[in-house]
Amino acid sequence: MKRIFSLFIALFILISPLPIVSQTASAAPSAPYVVNYSSSNNLSASNDSTVVPGSTGVASQRFVVSGSGWNGAFYTDWGTHDVSAYNTLDFWVKGGAGGEALSMNISDGTNSYTANIQTPSDASWKHVSIDFSAMTGVDFTKWKSITFTCNTSTVNTTFYMNNVQFSYLDPYTGPQITVVPWNGAQSAVSLTFDDGVDSQLDYAVPALNAKGMKATFFITETAITGSRKEDWKKLPLAGHEIGNHSKHHYEPSANPTQPYQRTYDDTLGYDETVAAQTEIAQAMGTPVVTYAYPYTNNDPYLVKYLKDTHLSARGGWGNGTYYMNPSDTPDWMNISSRFTWEEGSFNTDYKSWVDNAISQGAWTVITAHDVGGTATSLPLDQMNALINYLDTKRSSIWIAPYGTVSGYWRAQKTIENLTPNATLTGTSYNWNVPAYFPNNINLKVKLKNGDGYQVVQNGQVIQPDAGGNYTISFGAKSLELKRKPYAVNYSNSNNLTASTDATVVPGNTGVASQKFVYAGSGWNGAFYTNDWASHDVSAYNTLDFWVKAGAGGVTLSMYVSDGTNGYSVNIQTPSDASWKHVSIPLATMTGVNFTKWKTITVTSVTNPATFYMNNVQFSRT
Repeated sequence: MKRIFSLFIALFILISPLPIVSQTASAAPSAPYVVNYSSSNNLSASNDSTVVPGSTGVASQRFVVSGSGWNGAFYTDWGTHDVSAYNTLDFWVKGGAGGEALSMNISDGTNSYTANIQTPSDASWKHVSIDFSAMTGVDFTKWKSITFTCNTSTVNTTFYMNNVQFSYLDPYTGPQITVVPWNGAQSAVSLTFDDGVDSQLDYAVPALNAKGMKATFFITETAITGSRKEDWKKLPLAGHEIGNHSKHHYEPSANPTQPYQRTYDDTLGYDETVAAQTEIAQAMGTPVVTYAYPYTNNDPYLVKYLKDTHLSARGGWGNGTYYMNPSDTPDWMNISSRFTWEEGSFNTDYKSWVDNAISQGAWTVITAHDVGGTATSLPLDQMNALINYLDTKRSSIWIAPYGTVSGYWRAQKTIENLTPNATLTGTSYNWNVPAYFPNNINLKVKLKNGDGYQVVQNGQVIQPDAGGNYTISFGAKSLELKRKPYAVNYSNSNNLTASTDATVVPGNTGVASQKFVYAGSGWNGAFYTNDWASHDVSAYNTLDFWVKAGAGGVTLSMYVSDGTNGYSVNIQTPSDASWKHVSIPLATMTGVNFTKWKTITVTSVTNPATFYMNNVQFSRT
C-alpha cells in the first residue's frame, strides 16, 4: 500500500492550497485547522447535504466504492505543514448501511500512523478523536496528508466524512489512569475451536492443559445433548471458555441451496443466537458471552440479537485485519480470525501468525475445527507445534481465551473514553457495565500525573505490582485516585520516655505506634515534624491521628504551629484504654498558615501517664 500511496502522491498536482500554519507547539490555537478533501482513487466522491448533528453545518463528503482494488480518499493539499500547535486530530464518520470498516493513514511524507475505524452498526454519525501522542512516528511539524480507505471493499459500499480537522484540546493535567494493553503483555493470541467435535476433547484439551493454556470452544446443540456432554462441562472448571456457535449451525442465505443453509427471519435469528446462548449456558453451567458465526457469516438477523446479548462475536476477515492493535476501533460483532486447514503448515503459516502479532503488538485469533490424524483440518503434529511455540513466547504474548481478551479490550475502550471527574479528595471515574459482560474482568492500569495519589476501589487502597501496574475490577463500575495522606514523623521529645511499640491501630496501615511515658515533672512534649522546616500542606483539609492511653482517661494537649502562630486543643483518651481516631479540619485551626506548617506537639496534661500515638498525618477527606 505504501508503494501505491507514493505513486499517487507523485501523480497528483497541487490544488487550492490550505493556509500554512506556522506556530510553535507551545501556542494554543483557538480555532481548529480544517483539512479539506482533495481527491480519491476507486471512490466516487460527492458533496452531501448530510451534516453532523449539532456540528458546524458543513456538508459532508460522500464516498462510494466504485471499483476493485485499492481505494483512498485524500485529505491534503500535498504540501508540508506545521500543525504541531494542535494536539488532536478529530473528525466525524458514518456508513451508508452501518458497520463499514475503514482505515485511516496520517503521514508526514516519510513516516505514518494507521488506525482502523469501525462505523456504527446503526449507520449513525461517530466522532473520532485521536491524540497526537497516540500517533507515534509522525512528525507534525511536517504533516502532509490524511488518507481514508474502505476495507469493506464491496462495490457500492458507502461512507461519509465530515469536519476533518486538527484541534487543540486543553489537556487534563490532574491524576488519571491509563489502561495497559493486553494485560501487560506485548501482544495477545487466542486459540478457538469450533463445532464441539470429540477430537477437540481427545487431543486439543490435553495438549492445552499440559502447557497450562486456556482456549475457547464454540459449541452447538450437538455438544450439549451428545454423549460427551459431561466432558464439555469440565472445560470451564479448568479455565477454558465455552462460547456460542448457534443452535443448528445454519448458514444464512438469501437463496438456500444446501441443507445447512436457511433464509433467516426474526424467529430463526433469535433461536440461533439468544435461545442457543441460554441453552448452552444452562447445560454447561457457565456464562456464555461470546459467539462464533457459522461459516463466518455475520448476517444482520444474527447481529440484531447478538449486539445486546453477547460481549463480542468472532467472524472471518472481520474489521479488515487479522492483527488488531489496542488503538483500533473494532466492530465487536465481527472480530477477525485466522483459520487453520488440512494443508496448512506451522512453519509456513501458523508461526508467522504468532510472530506478526508480537511484532505488531497486536491481538490475533486462531481457529481450528477437527484436530488429530492426517485427514482433519488441523493435523495433530501441526497443532502441537503451534502450542509448543506459543509456550516459548509466553514472555511476549498474553495467551488467553477469546472472551477474556475481547472483554479486556472492550473494557479498556470504555475506560479510555471516560472523562475524569475532579473530587474534593482527588479524581473519580464512573462507568456502566452492560449485563452481558462477565463479572470477572480485571484491568491493569498505570497512574499518569499520579505522584502523591493512590488508587482506591470499593474503599480499598490498591497496591501496585513490581511493574507499577494497578489491577482494578471493571465490574466495580468506579474508582478514585485519592490524594495520599501526608505522614508526619515523630522527631524527638522532652521529659518523655519514647519508644516504638508493636501496638498498631486495628485495621489501619500496620505502622507501629509510638509509646510515650511521662513520669517526671515540668513541661513535656512529643514533637512531630519531618525536618523542622516549613511545608505547604494546604492541599489537605484535615489533620488526623490515632491515640490511646495505657490506663485510659489521660488528658493530652496538642499544639499545631507554622513557626509564628499556633493552635491548641485538648484531647481526652478513651477511659477503656482503646484507640481513638481524632480528625480535626484545618479550617477550624484558625491562625495557622498551612502553606508554612512546621510542627505538631503533643503534651500530657495528666501526670504520670502513658500514651500512644499512631498515623499522624494530613489528609484530604
